[in-house]
Amino acid sequence: MKFKCIVIFTVKDYNENKEKDGYLPQNGTVINAFVGSNGMNCLAVGYVK
Repeated sequence: MKFKCIVIFTVKDYNENKEKDGYLPQNGTVINAFVGSNGMNCLAVGYVK
């Protein structure tokens, strides 16, 4: 699947459905989960549109 945009969210922001860069996290597809450089658990979310 090809994504037009990939946005990184913390798990907390994802669960609270906080908008980032004009994208709502739960409108996308979770691609990967990882620990960010700051020690926070993060999710990479891809958007087709």
